[in-house]
Amino acid sequence: MDFSIKDLFLKGGGFMWPLLILSIITVVIVLERLIYYSLHRYRTGKVIRDLENGQLASGEQNPLVSVSRVFTESANGGEEHCLNVTERAASRLINHHERGLRMLALIAAISPLIGLLGTVWGMVIAFSKIAKLGETVTPADFADGIWTGLLTTVAGLLVAIPAMAMAKIFEARVDKLVHDLNEVTSHLRERFFSKS
Repeated sequence: MDFSIKDLFLKGGGFMWPLLILSIITVVIVLERLIYYSLHRYRTGKVIRDLENGQLASGEQNPLVSVSRVFTESANGGEEHCLNVTERAASRLINHHERGLRMLALIAAISPLIGLLGTVWGMVIAFSKIAKLGETVTPADFADGIWTGLLTTVAGLLVAIPAMAMAKIFEARVDKLVHDLNEVTSHLRERFFSKS
């Protein structure tokens, strides 16, 4: 038996539509995040070397340079003011880097549940046929409902697994950014406010 993706989709029933919508949202978020992260790449070592040499690296898209610039521009207001302003700037930056990740995690969590709901619905259909046919039931009579249910489970997992994987990959990138921002801020604090 050869089936096209369209045939399998239609055979999966009404629960396939929310899964299709969730898969499209996943693809859009993943592509947007990949483009965003590629435009905001940075090298921590280079930024720290430049800071140690007293240079502020260029690169408006570089998040470490952006926070370094905020730090140096607010350093004249005192250490506490400077750290507060820098923390707010870093928080905004991190928030931009996290955009869409909660949605990916939500999609990864609810897609298998929608698939499971489709499976339960398929079982309801199968047992409804069994009850209607009585003693004349054959396996082919209720296999249709079971097949429909299993297709939704597969579809739910096919949406959830990539969404979860990409959410975790992107979260690791944000965690690295937080670490690198702390490291750069520590270097700047030592340079501007150390008691030497």
